[in-house]
Amino acid sequence: MKVNSKGVARAFKELPKKQRRYIFKAIRQSVHEGVRLASTMVPKDTGELSRGIHAKFSIEANALVGSVEAAPPDAASQIKALSVEFGRQYKRGKRQPPSGGRKFTGKTEPNPFIQRAQSIMGAKHKGRITRAMNKAAKEVGLK
Repeated sequence: MKVNSKGVARAFKELPKKQRRYIFKAIRQSVHEGVRLASTMVPKDTGELSRGIHAKFSIEANALVGSVEAAPPDAASQIKALSVEFGRQYKRGKRQPPSGGRKFTGKTEPNPFIQRAQSIMGAKHKGRITRAMNKAAKEVGLK
């Protein structure tokens, strides 16, 4: 969830560190819970995909950005995670093999573990952020 509003950004900058910490804590908690949830829903063939799910945090202009990453940043892991999440199917007729080989027309059914985790965590994250913001506003004296 991302809010692009100059008023909210300005108010967040003016918030004391103690109150900002409430919001950062809520974001961290949601991201780590999302990692745990996605790890339990991922198909476990070799366990490689499950071990690759991790949290990524960055601080940008007085904002903490957190995300659940499905795989390490290397290309092979990303391709594997995408093919599990969205499935794969070759529909082109021009996918010819080297001479004498068989044409590859494989298909994999999707298993959307990240999208499911996102839909489950969305309402929880919104509630956590709302509670953290209300607590911060109450302590500052805005409510």
